[in-house]
Amino acid sequence: MALETMLKGIEREVSNDSIREPTGKYVIDGLVPKVVLYPSDVNELSAMMRSISKERLSVIPMVNGSKTFMGNIPKSYDVALDLSRVHRAIEPDPEEMVGVYGVSAPFNEVQETLRRVGRRLPIDPPLSSRSSIGGVFSCNLFGPLAYTFMTTRDLTLRVKAVMPDGTVVRWGTGMIKDVAGYNVKRLFIGSCGSLGIIYEVMSRIAAIPDVIAVARLNKELDLLMTRRLKPYGAIVVNGTMYLRFEGVKEEVEYRLSRLSEVSGFDVFYGNEAEELWYELTSMDELFNNYNIVIKVVTPQARLNDALKELQSNYLVKMPMIGEAYLGINGIDINELNKARNRVGDLGGYLIILKAPLEFKREIDVWGLNQNLDIMSKLKSVFDPLGIMSPGRFVGGL
Repeated sequence: MALETMLKGIEREVSNDSIREPTGKYVIDGLVPKVVLYPSDVNELSAMMRSISKERLSVIPMVNGSKTFMGNIPKSYDVALDLSRVHRAIEPDPEEMVGVYGVSAPFNEVQETLRRVGRRLPIDPPLSSRSSIGGVFSCNLFGPLAYTFMTTRDLTLRVKAVMPDGTVVRWGTGMIKDVAGYNVKRLFIGSCGSLGIIYEVMSRIAAIPDVIAVARLNKELDLLMTRRLKPYGAIVVNGTMYLRFEGVKEEVEYRLSRLSEVSGFDVFYGNEAEELWYELTSMDELFNNYNIVIKVVTPQARLNDALKELQSNYLVKMPMIGEAYLGINGIDINELNKARNRVGDLGGYLIILKAPLEFKREIDVWGLNQNLDIMSKLKSVFDPLGIMSPGRFVGGL
């Protein structure tokens, strides 16, 4: 009854093709939504959320659906909100070194548009090859370049969002120095659609350097030596280390000469280097071929100690930011909990990014217990009815 009332409430405010039957694309953890809403712009999105909220229906937003495996099993799932055509604009400002992007814009298209004006979005997130801006920013995804350029959340200057009741809001001023009150935009970046729906972001961008070089080493260096070489990012894939260097030609050549003193290597330049780097950091092979994917985050110096507790079939380490991704075909839950406790003792945490449904029924995929009272209060402020991605976020929020 509530669903029928909601649909009648939006019929006159949305286009004819904005209401659809669910397909397999929208199934999350075995749950099928009752209906799929496909807004064509922000006005339709706002109208839909007003009606959804009024009838207290649960809703899960998505764009490409490339990361719907992340999160706990939903407590309920009435409406799938497909944002793939809401807002695809890409507006770079190369002079001010900022860019504005719609939630529906593909990450790769954003990079290509920025490249035409000599700029780039300096992040290298997992699954970049199939992600939208909405997915990258709502999940705060980033990779090894965060060592130099900081995280996706840190780069964000402004967020425009549609709240659960349909209200359209803006958080942040768009200025590099923004210290006006509580930094609400940082809450939305990384909230995974649990507070509201991001439909536009503004972020800092960076210039494309004169030279980009990626070195493939014949051995893995320790953290201290890696830092001394001053790469822009470092990644280790199944024991093979790659270092990225950027800058003017003389600077890059100097860094490579320093590297030659401690390791042999092959080097890739320009477009070949960029393609290799984003292939490594996107980690498509890891997410495609393993039914359990784990993320471990620790202080940089303790990452290897934390990984001793875990056996993996595929291992990606980002030593300079203290993160690792592990692909596993099977693991005992008790052993996983022991490893999680060990990682916690080392000052880090362990998240299960991907797992079979029967596995997720037995464990909290986030495993984070700090500040849950604060997070719960924030959830009650922004989403008082609890309709946004219910149960999927940290602590079952």
